[in-house]
Amino acid sequence: MPSDRECPACALTFEDTGDVKECPYCGYEFPQRSASVRWVAWGLALLLLWPALEGLMYLLG
Repeated sequence: MPSDRECPACALTFEDTGDVKECPYCGYEFPQRSASVRWVAWGLALLLLWPALEGLMYLLG
């Protein structure tokens, strides 16, 4: 499903189909995130939620 995306270099919007790696107007290359960064982010989010869940379990029971 195409969506509108704005280039941070030239501030023009274009239709992004999901496989766009550079701006069609100015040639700015968008940074690509690797899958490992996404896994690390989820892991850190779970580690941050762990104390909150422990506290909730302490209060409930």
